[in-house]
Amino acid sequence: MNTLIIWRGWGILVVLMAAIPAVLGAVSVQALLGEAMAPLGAGIGLVVGGVASFLVGQRLNAPVQGYHPATGQPVLYKNRHTLFFIPMQYCGVLLLVLGAVLGVVGLSGV
Repeated sequence: MNTLIIWRGWGILVVLMAAIPAVLGAVSVQALLGEAMAPLGAGIGLVVGGVASFLVGQRLNAPVQGYHPATGQPVLYKNRHTLFFIPMQYCGVLLLVLGAVLGVVGLSGV
């Protein structure tokens, strides 16, 4: 039986860091400026989520210096926190671009 691993480590946080600010931004802007401006709020929320994902990904995926237990030689341990095989910090960049595009579309009213 084959299973598909969608995330590794804390990579699932990318979904939460994108969805929660996007929904809150869309609902807030819709309440203040009307339904037509909801994509602008969602775009702003995605930008916020992208920045958060980038910063958290940078921190979690930073390599850690350690030593091999048997030989005592220095070893560089690398963490793997990914979503769809993309490291968290790069998912943050994608969310930032997607949020900027959605914000521009929201402003133009397309």
